[in-house]
Amino acid sequence: MNEIQGPIFSAAPPDGLISYIRERLEHDLSRVRQRMRSLAEPPNKKVRSPILYGVENTGRLFRPTLVLVSSYLVEKEHNAETSQHVIDAAATVELLHIATLYHDDLIDDAATRRGLPTASVKYGHSIALLTGDYLLARCMQVAATLGNEHTLLVSETLAQACMGQILETSQIYDPVRSEADYLTAISGKTAYLMRTCTSLGALQCGASREAQDALASFGHNLGMAFQIWDDILDFSGHDGTDKTGKEPAQDLVNGVYTLPVIYAIQDLPEHLRSALSQPPLSVEHRHDILAILHESGAIDRAADLARQHITNAIQSVKTHPSFEARAPLVERCLLDLVSRLAPKHPALQMLFTPTVSRPDE
Repeated sequence: MNEIQGPIFSAAPPDGLISYIRERLEHDLSRVRQRMRSLAEPPNKKVRSPILYGVENTGRLFRPTLVLVSSYLVEKEHNAETSQHVIDAAATVELLHIATLYHDDLIDDAATRRGLPTASVKYGHSIALLTGDYLLARCMQVAATLGNEHTLLVSETLAQACMGQILETSQIYDPVRSEADYLTAISGKTAYLMRTCTSLGALQCGASREAQDALASFGHNLGMAFQIWDDILDFSGHDGTDKTGKEPAQDLVNGVYTLPVIYAIQDLPEHLRSALSQPPLSVEHRHDILAILHESGAIDRAADLARQHITNAIQSVKTHPSFEARAPLVERCLLDLVSRLAPKHPALQMLFTPTVSRPDE
């Protein structure tokens, strides 16, 4: 990597900084992958396959990226190598995420994830459940090596994820599920982990409490937007960049009525409530409901809320006193992160215009 001396985000940033950050991020994510494997790999060879299955088939490492970029934003001195503690924190949040996916796929009775068989299909329900539990235990062990504050943060994240999932599961096939209940559920099961990612990155670099709080708000709002995006994409079956392996409207079939459905019910209750109250959905009913979602503007309305969360995410950092002197560069870096990781889909293109513009390369 090309080395940049001094604080990485000084008031007068050098040219090519965004490219440098991308290069550094690629290098650090490679370290995170290696660390994840070393942390997860058990000594007994007979149980390695199901445990490493999820670790070796990760996606874009979105959550470790949040840890790393947050650490870059607040580090006081630029070092040639990101500290091992930051790498460990990034590996920990991804292992926690993988563990929750093992459990989510069991709850959803999902057959595929990212185009591959789920662990429950490949190894059986009992092995998948126990593997998820093992990975959660490893997360807590690693967090403990980072300090008490980190352990508390990771344990609270796990508690929030469970509460969010319990709330969602308790409202399966509920046509009167409210927007407030939906937002509470996704705050716990998705946004809180992303909040933890940005908090850990700042915490590892000794950032002030104010800077940690600003980055935590960024992570939480990004997490809310991310889950809303994902729920919108459930009605298309792809994200424009890679295959999800899910059939369109799978959440709808499973009785998980997400924000577009909630909005459509609010606007057209007589068209939807009776159909949604009588599972399982026939193919004809599913097509009718999808048509209503697209024609009613419910999907665009959900995308508008996602865009508001993105705006709130950027504002929480760029207007904060901790980042005031370098606000334009911080904003550019965070927008670059969001635009690279966000799924590209027609319903979501409004996320970057006109309120939030994609930065120039």
